[in-house]
Parts: sequence; structure tokens; C-alpha cells
Amino acid sequence: MEKIESYCNLLQQWLNYYGFEEIKVHEGSGPDKVFRRSRVEASKFGKVDCYTCTKYFKTMPNAEEFKKFSETMFSLAGRHRTGMPLGFGAMLVVYPLVLVENISQDLITFITQYCPKHFAAAEFPSVYDIANNLLYFYPATPLWGAAYYSNYRKESYRYFSPKGWAEVSSQQIVK
Repeated sequence: MEKIESYCNLLQQWLNYYGFEEIKVHEGSGPDKVFRRSRVEASKFGKVDCYTCTKYFKTMPNAEEFKKFSETMFSLAGRHRTGMPLGFGAMLVVYPLVLVENISQDLITFITQYCPKHFAAAEFPSVYDIANNLLYFYPATPLWGAAYYSNYRKESYRYFSPKGWAEVSSQQIVK
């Protein structure tokens, strides 16, 4: 449990570093923590609301449980965002993050094939294996996501991976 608490504390610090703020959501909605960042991004033609929704699973979720969590977090973020309609000066990006210890091969197989599609929005789930310090997500780029998927992978790595945090830290020291 100590590893989980330590990771979650660092995660919060790094998300704050990247401009996210924790938001409160209904206790029964599913996530342990939700963070939001809203900013205008020229590359996405308007305001982008970005959410990270984190949940520690004490028992290994199966593919259906993982998918349900990801879909529920996408829906939750959609209910919390405000502003212009999606696709008309606004975009939504949601990073559901599942924390597990010793990820199962079935979940690895599922996460590396799961690629939900939305209009003017992205649902990019990840799984972090605390015991092995490994982050898993969809590794490919779908044709319809060519403009953004590389960035989603980079952001997931920077936001959720201690290896990514170490790389940023070492770059700060060099400067």
C-alpha cells in the first residue's frame, strides 16, 4: 500500500506541474482522483479540456471492467466540462488511468488493442503496473487519429510514468 500512496502523491505533484488541478466529483462516480486542465491550444483549434481520472484496483480488473471504467470516466469528464460544443472551438481529452499491481497478460493484451473513437474528443486509457514500474496504453496510431495519437502517447507517458518524470527532471537539471 505504501508504493501506491507514494505513487499517487508524486502523480498529483506532476499533474500540478503540468497545469492540472484536482476537482471533486461525486464520491460514487468511480475514480479515486480526478484532475482537470483547460487551455487554448492552436493545434486543436480552440479550448481543450483535459481530464485525468485515476483508480487503484485492489483486484485485477478484467477487460470488461477496464473498458467500463474508461467509458465511465469519459462520460464523467463530458458532464463536467463547460463551454463551446465539441468540434466547434472545443475539444475533450480524457486519460483514464488504472493502477494495478502485477498486471495480467489478458489486461496487457486488451489495453494494447483498445482504441475508442469519439467526435472532437479522445479517450486514451492507460494502465500503470506499480509493482513493475511499467505503463501500458494503445501503442499504435489509427488512421483517423493520425493528427493527435502520437501526442496522446507522449502525454500519457509524461503524466503517468515515473520514468517520464525522471526524464523531465534530468532535463531541468541540465538547463
